Order: sequence, then structure tokens, then C-alpha cells
Amino acid sequence: MVSPNIRNYLNELAIKLDKTEFGSRSTIMNEAKEFLGVSKQTIYRQLKEFCGWSSDRKCRSDKGDTSVSDVSLNIVGAICKESVRDNGKQTMFTTTATSIAKQNGYEIGVSTNHFARLLRVRKMNVTAQQVANPVQSLRALHPNHVHEVDPSLCLIYYMKDKQHIMRDRDFYKNKLENYAKVKYKVWRYTLYDRASGVIIPWYVEAAGENQHSLFQFLMFAWGKQDGRLFHGVPQLLYWDKGSANTSSAIKNLLDHLEVKYLEHEAGNARAKGGVENANNIIETQFESRLKFQPVSSIEELNHAAMNWAEAYNANRLPGQDTRLRRIGLVEPVSRQSLWQHITAEQLRTLPSIEVCQALMASREQERQVKADLTISFKHPQADSSLIYSLKGLDGIAVKDKVSVRSLVYGDCAIQIEVPRYDGEALIYRVEPDRNFDKFGQRLDAPVIGEEYKSKGNTEIEQAAKAMDQVAYPDMTEDEIKKAKQKQVAPFGGKLNTLSYLEDINHPAYFEQKGSEIDTPEHLKPATTTLTLTAALMRITCEIGRKLTTDENKWLSARYKDGVPEDSLDSLIHTFKTPIAVGDGTTGIFRSVK
Repeated sequence: MVSPNIRNYLNELAIKLDKTEFGSRSTIMNEAKEFLGVSKQTIYRQLKEFCGWSSDRKCRSDKGDTSVSDVSLNIVGAICKESVRDNGKQTMFTTTATSIAKQNGYEIGVSTNHFARLLRVRKMNVTAQQVANPVQSLRALHPNHVHEVDPSLCLIYYMKDKQHIMRDRDFYKNKLENYAKVKYKVWRYTLYDRASGVIIPWYVEAAGENQHSLFQFLMFAWGKQDGRLFHGVPQLLYWDKGSANTSSAIKNLLDHLEVKYLEHEAGNARAKGGVENANNIIETQFESRLKFQPVSSIEELNHAAMNWAEAYNANRLPGQDTRLRRIGLVEPVSRQSLWQHITAEQLRTLPSIEVCQALMASREQERQVKADLTISFKHPQADSSLIYSLKGLDGIAVKDKVSVRSLVYGDCAIQIEVPRYDGEALIYRVEPDRNFDKFGQRLDAPVIGEEYKSKGNTEIEQAAKAMDQVAYPDMTEDEIKKAKQKQVAPFGGKLNTLSYLEDINHPAYFEQKGSEIDTPEHLKPATTTLTLTAALMRITCEIGRKLTTDENKWLSARYKDGVPEDSLDSLIHTFKTPIAVGDGTTGIFRSVK
């Protein structure tokens, strides 16, 4: 191996040799021999080994160019890349992929080996693509700022009060029935403090990952435990999507504790690499001991795990150096020593388990903002309802409905949530207003007759004033009020809202003929029926004579139940010029003009 400086010199030497005619290189090589203090043969060997340079022939001017199109390279590269299974195994190689590409109309033009070499040079081959993506370094501001949490299935399980360890020859993909026999498996929950590197393991026996186990673990990890230094609630919890998607009640608890939670995308465990590395430490440093000294229950397992973790975090394991070695630290330091840099303001103690259970089960409550921009809310830590002022909070107006959630830390603090114009939520932390006198009146309110104070304008009121100035230009607030009372037209009455309607040119439409709807009989208006006597009187009055005997018989036989009023005009017209037809009994008449 050579140093980076010598390698840079060799690179520059190779460039000089390429630019020099073959017969004129001896001067350059003599200078290099004198400078490096080695023979020419050694220099040639180093040029070939470290720079890829050869004296046999000059590098082609078209080196790096190829007749194969980028489209063909991308197609074959994509085919190979998409054939990789989740476990990293490649199921289709360049030979098959180029054959498929040819059959789909893509020009290859070179041998398979040459094509594979082109993919390799351009980092498009599967091997290059499987190299892990660069990881972005992240940091926590202080101890208990960020906690990473991860549940894992252990190789340990208990049957008939005896510890067992899953062996590879008994538990693998072709013997899944052996997994089914172990009804209650042992799950390891691990917490990793990002800033200090403190590791907290905890074990539970369960059929699978669940909210109850996660709650128990958080109570253990964040609570104050005898014989353990580490405790406290973080400001941010980092977990995977599996835990996040199945932990709605836990999320509710975290909201009350003012703990933000973030989940990394599925399959990207490296995002919380601290806890992944902590799991490896627990497996190799603690769980490896269980084979030689088994424990008979979960309780004994957790007791032993806490003793080991406390010693490991404090660098107190006999014969072992468990200190952290980080770039930037002057010397190695124990995890507990780093955690002790936490301040009183940063250390938030966990409430009792009973309080946490109540918070986990509680839900948001809705309140309407009163005219004085306040709401009332009964905090669990208060004896009665308290008043919370929302003045000056953007996006909140009178009669708005806001979601309220009680918070653990602070003076009966609550969290206010109100939807913003774009659908996002505005979230505020508010503590109760205790500035009242013994009569229940605000101390900062103006005294009647002595002083005057104007209430600060909210964002909504400021917007309203700006719009009023547009509608009533060159007017003061008082003048605008008077103008509105007098119903003065806004915009000086110059805003055309009606006149332009007269000038609209409407298109000509072809008029469609509709069909009349037949009205059902039961929906037709009822007609008035006259008695036979009343009808006779009306008819004789209109025709100016009495009806004949035949006419009377016909009318009586035709309208036994009375004469409809709408038929009267037709009868009058008939009796004006009647001609009798028949035997006089049936009395059939027709009108003759």
C-alpha cells in the first residue's frame, strides 16, 4: 500500500506519461525514480496497480463511450433489479435479461459479458444497487429528548415452567408447526436513549405484539425503578410502523404526556439504528448468558436483565469495558455518565400508573369559544372548572368549536386544536387564567368610569377591518360604522352589480313542445253538483221556457243523483233547440243549429 500523497503523485505521473511521446518518457521516469527513491520497475508496477496505467498502449480517446444505448442499459438494469427478492437474492441475471430485452425490440449490439461490464462501470448492476444508501446522521438535543423503542421476538420461550431456546434445526421455514406449539412467546422490548446511549431491556410473555405489553414496558422504562438511575418521559418517541399502527390508545397517552411520536417507513430499520444496535448488544452480552444459567420465569428474566443493563450502562461489568466511544468525545465515557448531563427542566417524571391508565382511556372534548374568547374546562388535576383565555391565538374566533385535551405537565395545562384554512390543525398549549379578584372579575379588566382599554384584535378582526377599508375607502372606523347604520352603499355605490345584466346576450334556443301530463282522477279538483230542481230552475231561466214532459223525463232519468255544475252550460245549449227522437220515454235529444 502507498500513502494518499504518493498515490496522487502517481496519478499525476500517469497523466504526464500519457501526454508524452513513447520515446521521450525516460526523462519523466528518471525524475520520478529520483523523487520516490525506487526503481523504474517498481514505479511501473505501482502505476499499474494503483492507477490502472500501462505503458503498452495509450488510452483511447473514445474510452468510456459505447454503442449500446442508454435505453437498453436502463431496461436490462431494471429487469435485473426488479428480480431481486426481499431477502436480497437475485433471481434473474444479465444473460436472461438481455435475451428478454432483445425479444422486446431493444438493441443490445454487444456480447453478454461486455454488456454486464457496462452495467458494472455505470453502477447499474444489482451488486452496486444493493449497497446500502447513505445514512443521514441525526442527533438528540439532550438526554430524554428522543427515545427509540423496538419490540423483537426472542429465541427464548417457556413451557412447563422451564426455559427453552429455539434452535435453528427445530425452528425454520419448513417446520412452522413448531412455532405454533409455542403459544406464548417471549418478546423483548428495548428502549434506547439517543443522546446518552442508555439501553433499557424488558421482557414479556405474550402471543404477539400488543398495546398492553407496550404500555407495561413504557411504564417500566419511564418510571422510577429501585436500583436504576435512568427514568423520565421523553419529548419524542421513535418507533416503527407496526407499533404505531396498532397503538391508538398509546398514542392518546402520548398526546396527554406531550410526547411527539414518529415512525420510520416499513423496511427501514436503519432509521433507528441506535435501538437496533442495542438489540444486538442485549443478545450477545446478556441473552447469551441464559444458556449457561437458565431462569425459570419472566419475572426472574426481567430482574436479571435490569441488573445487567444497570451494570452495562454504568461500565461496571467485571473485566469488560462498556464505555461509549464517539467521535468528538475526548475520551470514552459510560452511558450513565452521559445521561447525568440532563437538567431538572429536561427531566419530566412519569405520573402514577393509575393516572396514565386514565389518560390512555380519556378522549378529546369539544368546547365552544365564548364571546370573550375564553373556554371553560375541568382539568383532572383541578377541583372545579377553570377559565382558559384564547385571546391572541390565530385562527380562533367567537363561537368556534375547539378540541381540548388535558396535559400532564404544567399548571393544569391543556392542548387546544382547531382546524386551519387548509385542513391542517393549529395546536396551542394553554394554561388557565387565574387573574381574578375575589368577586370573580378579571383583574386586568378596565374599571368602569375610571379607565378604558380596547381589546386586542384577533387575526380575523384584523382581516375584517382591512376589508372594511376597501369597501368604505377614506373613512375612519367610526365613519364606517355610521355608514353601515345608514345603509350607505359600499364602494361609493360605484360597484356595478345589476346594470351589466341588461347587456348580456343570451343565445337563441329552439323551443321544445312538451306533452301535457294527465292528472289522476283523485287529484282533479272536485266539481259542484246541483240538485235536479236547482238545475231545472237555472235551465228554464236561461232558455226562457218550461221543459216539455219528455224533456223532464229525460233529464230526470239522466241525472238521478244531481246535475254537475260544469255540465249545465251544455244542457242549456241543448234545450234551446231540441228535436225529440224516440218514443218519448227514453227522451233522447240532440242539438240542432
